[in-house]
Amino acid sequence: MKIFYTLICVICLLNITSVHGELRAGAAKVDVTPTFLPVIRNGGFLEATDNKVNDPLNARCLVLDNRVTRFAIVVVDSCMLPIELCDEAKRMASEKTGIPVSCILISATHSHSAPSVMNYCLGTRADPRYRKFLPGKIANSIISANSKLKPAKAAWGRVDASEYTACRRWSFIRGKELTDPFGGKTVRANMHPGYRNINAVGPTGPDDPWLSFLSVQSLDGQPLAVLGNFSMHYFSGHNGISSDFAGAFSEGLADKLAKNNSQFVGVMSQGTSGDLWWGDYSLDKAQSWSMKTYVKQLVDLVAGRLTNHEYKTDIPLGFAESRIELFRRTPDAVRLKWSKALIKKMNGNRPTNRPEVYAEQVDWISKNPLEELVLQGVRIGDLGITAIPCEVYGLTGLKLKSASPFPLTFNISLANGASGYIPPIEQHVLGGYTTWPARTAGLEVNAEARIVEEVTRLLEQLYGKGRKIYVESNSSYSKAVFNAKPTAYWRLGEQSSSISSDSTGNGHHAIYKGGVGFHLPGFNHSNKNEAHNSRAVHFAGGRVEAIVPYAQSFTVQFWLWNGIIKTDELVNNQIADLNGLNLNLINTENYAQSKLIFKPEKIDITGIKPRRWELVTLVVSSKGYELWINKYQQLKFKNDMLNSKTNEKMRFVFGGDSIGKVDFHGKLDEIAFFNRALTSKEIIKLYNSSFN
Repeated sequence: MKIFYTLICVICLLNITSVHGELRAGAAKVDVTPTFLPVIRNGGFLEATDNKVNDPLNARCLVLDNRVTRFAIVVVDSCMLPIELCDEAKRMASEKTGIPVSCILISATHSHSAPSVMNYCLGTRADPRYRKFLPGKIANSIISANSKLKPAKAAWGRVDASEYTACRRWSFIRGKELTDPFGGKTVRANMHPGYRNINAVGPTGPDDPWLSFLSVQSLDGQPLAVLGNFSMHYFSGHNGISSDFAGAFSEGLADKLAKNNSQFVGVMSQGTSGDLWWGDYSLDKAQSWSMKTYVKQLVDLVAGRLTNHEYKTDIPLGFAESRIELFRRTPDAVRLKWSKALIKKMNGNRPTNRPEVYAEQVDWISKNPLEELVLQGVRIGDLGITAIPCEVYGLTGLKLKSASPFPLTFNISLANGASGYIPPIEQHVLGGYTTWPARTAGLEVNAEARIVEEVTRLLEQLYGKGRKIYVESNSSYSKAVFNAKPTAYWRLGEQSSSISSDSTGNGHHAIYKGGVGFHLPGFNHSNKNEAHNSRAVHFAGGRVEAIVPYAQSFTVQFWLWNGIIKTDELVNNQIADLNGLNLNLINTENYAQSKLIFKPEKIDITGIKPRRWELVTLVVSSKGYELWINKYQQLKFKNDMLNSKTNEKMRFVFGGDSIGKVDFHGKLDEIAFFNRALTSKEIIKLYNSSFN
């Protein structure tokens, strides 16, 4: 019956989104700070309590209406809001306002310093008093905002805030894996590697850099509300209950835009920041800003952009909801036996370490194999909003934005429930706590793909247009490669796939295997007139393999980013096996460079610097071998091993050796294969094309 009513709501709204009147809006802020202390706090692996309030917590609500469609968006200063609590608050609000339960979005900011309202939030229980206290307060924010509806106008946009968020999930060198709570050395990638960690290679995913916003004003231009959305996990560092950076941004925006207007409501919602936060571990040390400084810069970015937008009153609204069920990754008999033995030793006490936390989680998941998820889509003119009850990776955010039919789209995470991390499928093999089965990370391996598909479908229905298909745009370099007529060209810009398509159309597709991270920043083209950065693949135990036609003379060219900075021990770092010709990197005692080893000749070249893009070109012909780094020829020598076979295929393996024993630790981008020997003039021209 629940599903039936949801579908009816969607269908009715879809039929009327093209019919609308003038916009009305109401906004409200309700204090949800606990009135009793101490209170149980979540956000860490173990349960903790707070006896102090550092700053207030609030539920902030925006209600929009155009006489045809009315809905509410609520953002609460909380870490996690389980589906049962959200549904309880929605029912209470709906009874008082008439807004359908299926047209209310309630989300958490993901403050790690807020009271707990969810059991099995890793090692933390819900605080029973606060769990009882919160739903009514959330409902009151909706009721209050609804009572303030007035004629309004709205605008929306985004600003690049890439300086303020970065991927915090990094891979580790083969042999330096971390230990999981179950005793296995399975963690090839994990959050927060630390600065200058010599065993860490690089981020396993891209960041979602856009700070998006919806601004609502009264008809006379007085600010009513600004709903922001940014992909940054949390700031932390508080000595008591705190709303963290989202609350500080909301209040800072109010102070900046409407200092003497107590009716204005600033809001910051949680974006796609499952693997993102403010610290950039590619730097030598942490940025020096305080949370106050950090928030002020974000506020200034939004405030500066708002002045350039045209506000509209005649805006179509739409709201669609879908409830789906997904399986959790339930434990096998061995894991259950381990869990029961450890829980027995705990003797009813709370967990004091990670194995005890996950023993509880194993037991809970075994008894709760299904999860209900509420997925939503929102239309506000040409702005599309998706709502997902999970901690969403930055890559997933980019997928949604590139597929959405709307000109501008953002996702509100941890909305209408708390279903945990949803790593893209390829990230599961890399391990880490976002993949360890728990209530906060336990959905089936393909959950991310299923969720992306469903919310994209909702956006299509709301906007009345089909999704966009992502294709990596051309750069000056890629255009130059195409003009050179390669036999195969793997750009490695996929957002997710088991295949890297041959961009030439010749059908020589490559296959991804094992541990890779998709869609990371590739070579940064310096052409300032070109708004494009290439996308690359991060290798952490995985490979990309291709079979190409045999050629007695051929050229392979690609961009290389070496992630090894380790200098205290040797790390074998194989880039590729090109039909028996091997390219390896060996780190040296000189931090600034590694040696590029070419086999079978065993000739090495010094000068490959870590964490910097280099263009590598290998030319094989009857005259011999040539190896180029960028636009400079590094070696040239005769080749006595060539043969005259013409009916064979050649196997190329990139990202490690061909038998899985030696990995490459870094990124590759824009791999091109030519069935001829490029001339020195052509190689230099290709390199220079990136700087035109």
